[in-house]
Amino acid sequence: MSDESLSIRRSLRARIAATVFIMVLLMLISGAFSLYYFSQLNSAVSKQSEQELPALKRLNSIQLSITRLATLSNEISNSNSPAYSRILMSQVRQQIEELQLSLKALSTGNEQVQRLTEIVAKVEPSVMNMSRSKAMLDQVEDALFARTTEALRQTIEHYKLVEQASTKVLLDGLWQDLNQLAINKHLYEQNRTLINIRKTLASLAQRDELSFQAINPLISAPKGVFELLSQKEVYRTEVLGLSTQNRILLGNVVDFGHRVYIETEDTVTLQANDISTSSERFIDVLTVMFVVQLLVAFSLIIYLNRELFRRLQALKHLVGQQKSITDDDVALFDERNELGVLVKQLQNYVDTITAQQRQIETTSHQLQTIIKHSHMKVAVFQNEWLLYSSESLNQLFAGQELSCIDDFPEAVQLCVRLSRHEIQETDKQAYFDEQNQHWYEIASNAVFWDNQQADLVCLMDVTEQVKAEQEFKRTLMVVESEAKKDPLTGLLNRKLFDTQVASFQSGEGECGYAVLLFDVDYFKQYNDQLGHLQGDNILKMVASVIKRNTPASGLAIRYGGEEFLVFIPDCLERSAVNIAQSIVEDVYNQHIPHPTSPHKYLTVSCGISVQKGAEDPVLKVFDQADKSLYKAKGSGRNCMMVWRDLHQVGSQKNLH
Repeated sequence: MSDESLSIRRSLRARIAATVFIMVLLMLISGAFSLYYFSQLNSAVSKQSEQELPALKRLNSIQLSITRLATLSNEISNSNSPAYSRILMSQVRQQIEELQLSLKALSTGNEQVQRLTEIVAKVEPSVMNMSRSKAMLDQVEDALFARTTEALRQTIEHYKLVEQASTKVLLDGLWQDLNQLAINKHLYEQNRTLINIRKTLASLAQRDELSFQAINPLISAPKGVFELLSQKEVYRTEVLGLSTQNRILLGNVVDFGHRVYIETEDTVTLQANDISTSSERFIDVLTVMFVVQLLVAFSLIIYLNRELFRRLQALKHLVGQQKSITDDDVALFDERNELGVLVKQLQNYVDTITAQQRQIETTSHQLQTIIKHSHMKVAVFQNEWLLYSSESLNQLFAGQELSCIDDFPEAVQLCVRLSRHEIQETDKQAYFDEQNQHWYEIASNAVFWDNQQADLVCLMDVTEQVKAEQEFKRTLMVVESEAKKDPLTGLLNRKLFDTQVASFQSGEGECGYAVLLFDVDYFKQYNDQLGHLQGDNILKMVASVIKRNTPASGLAIRYGGEEFLVFIPDCLERSAVNIAQSIVEDVYNQHIPHPTSPHKYLTVSCGISVQKGAEDPVLKVFDQADKSLYKAKGSGRNCMMVWRDLHQVGSQKNLH
């Protein structure tokens, strides 16, 4: 056997590589097997998610559409308003179109789906016929009501004119029969009432010709009560028949839809069971492969423990227990493999470190000499006791006996303890000398002092730097405050409102806020007449009124030009109206003359909107307030308008 082969066999790298190769090969085999099963499962799941589940979802939507269609059909048959019937019919058409599109999207090979499509196609004409008949029935009932009302009116007028008691009895009976005719619900009651009316008209024709000529055309003539009653019965019968026909059609639609849904649901369930069975089989195979890999890994670990780990333990003992490595220690390892080479290198490193430690001790003595002759504020601690403190440090803590770390300020103690635990400080420790008004930054490092491990603490004067930082922070706060204010009025500016809008749109703000939008009436004319300087004074006055009437929780903002905005979180509509009314009245009560205003004095108008739901964005509430302000402007100004629901409700008060 050649030397090269022996070298490879003794090489720890080759042994570890072979072990890793076997583990990786097993992992690749299990991974390939898992990938194959995953692809099979993925194909089955994809087929179900792309074909069967969408079909099942569509069928569920179809069942909901059929239910809605049946509800609309019943509402049409029970509707008393032609306009409402037309709206319902439009919804029926839309529902049928959606139903047909959903059916078209399903597989055309399904016989039940095709039959369902044919039945749905018959629903719309049937519902249309019923809607037309219902509309004709409504027209006839309206005409009948008008004729009956006119006949009752004529009966009452002639009852007052006639003097004969028998004629009055006939007219009174006719009045009662006409009223009874309006409340009859059954056909036999209606026919009995019609016979009584005919008898009464015949008797009236003999006794009072004038009354008969006035009343009879309204009842017996064409388009009279008798003919309209006959037409009403015809249309009512037709509506009932068509309604029954629609119920039968929709019943068939529901039945066929349910059948298709059940068939599709059974198919999806069968596929899901197949996928579940495949998953269980896949889990069993993975379990077997895992056990095999575990056994192989255990065998490889035993092999590595015999060939490698025991020698590593010896190496750990050598490094941890001895301060130096001798040639005898190196002889315990085989220099022909990596461990022997490593031990030899460690011997060289240990020798180098020993030489460096001697150099560090020499440097430490030199550093100690330099510190003792410098003016730095320095202290040296070993554990908790003070080994050395410079003269300048003793002067800083004059009057204090310094013997251990506890005699120093807490900042010094914290800095030393953090340094000992090798914790990186995010903020450097600082100490403030109240007597001399000086700031000191504290730094701590480990050093050798008299051949012992110690902590070196240094206090550096950073007073000027701290003062500069404090001045910068004060200046920054002033600038930020001024950036949020309007320079003319001292109110908050529009930029702050935009920030508030962004906060509420991101979900950080509260619900139930109010937006009050004010506008100075005829401000342009005031500027043109009295000049911009006086206009600026007016804006300041209005801003002052708004600010003192705005609650502490609200924001008073100059939105732009002569427009002002008040934003109040958690505010009820009643409170918002009271605040707006106070501001409008307060401005008017300043009694500032306005040369072109019909109110004689300077006034403002206001639009109010209060958020009703958590989903209403700030910009929508602002737009409602803006529209309410426009409405107030159109209502004479010097007033306010409140936006409520889909229309506006105004609250106006003129103060002159």
